[in-house]
Amino acid sequence: MKLSIVIPVFNGEKFVENAYRYVLRQEISDFELIFIDNNSIDNSLELLRKIKKQDKRVMLLKETTQGAAAARNKGLGYAKGDYIYFFDVDDELFPNALKALMEVLENDEMLDSVFGNIIKTHKHIEDIVLPHESLEIIINHNQYWGIRWLDYGTLPGTPSFLHRKRVFEKTGNFNTTLLLGEDAAFLVKLGMECNIAHIDKYVMLYHRHQDSTVSRQNKVQAHKVFTYWEPLVQEHIPYYITTQTPLEFRKKILFKTYGSVAKMIALTEGYKARCELKEKLLTQIRPLKIPFLHRPFISMITISGSINLYKIYLFYVVRSYLKYCLK
Repeated sequence: MKLSIVIPVFNGEKFVENAYRYVLRQEISDFELIFIDNNSIDNSLELLRKIKKQDKRVMLLKETTQGAAAARNKGLGYAKGDYIYFFDVDDELFPNALKALMEVLENDEMLDSVFGNIIKTHKHIEDIVLPHESLEIIINHNQYWGIRWLDYGTLPGTPSFLHRKRVFEKTGNFNTTLLLGEDAAFLVKLGMECNIAHIDKYVMLYHRHQDSTVSRQNKVQAHKVFTYWEPLVQEHIPYYITTQTPLEFRKKILFKTYGSVAKMIALTEGYKARCELKEKLLTQIRPLKIPFLHRPFISMITISGSINLYKIYLFYVVRSYLKYCLK
């Protein structure tokens, strides 16, 4: 089996049939399509059964643990393909995108993963005029992408990647305790552990709409610092502690840690709530500690809840510490 395509589905009745059509448009013959129903309560399961009945390449699984991470892991456990592709049911695939990604991996055995470009829009593929694609392939040393993707604004999105199956021997599976930020947790580790190429080709359309995962997540957290705290403390900090990493990676981890602690405290209403949050956050980052000279600022931010004081702390105290004290 050449390719396994894994698609979690949670209440995706509006998108299931289109997702199936996007896969068929890839013009790849040797593939399996694994749908994972993740506790849907709409008509998704009936539609998936209909698709499975008409196409022997389709597998239908059930995952009761809620979340994309658990559903993807379930599909990965059954996947037989040499290559693994994770797709979100509400996104859209450009024609022959997966074929282009496969060719990159087939031409270089040293590569573990490859990713292409995405378009974020409210429109559909039929309404998009693609920018120029050079098809240039860029290969960076491992750890380059992991360091870059710690700036979460640069994260490509999981469905823009194609992986060799061996990747998951290096990275492990998706963290199922993370209901938000699981992609960030996985991709940073992927970028640190694996050899990755980028091809200047548009792969998928990240469809923004009211039913999308992104829209629902944005309603849950007004500030992304809260969303990305869990992958930081559950994945990035433990990796930082247990793994020999470049200085730039260590600086970024500490910058995010110290800055996030201060910002979350500043954004919290009420002195008592800020005190409780401070104790919780300092416990979560152990064995990391807030440097001695930082502590008065954290205390003042806790007392005042001042976002301006947080900014002064971040841009002067934290930056100076990382520049002059961390070698």
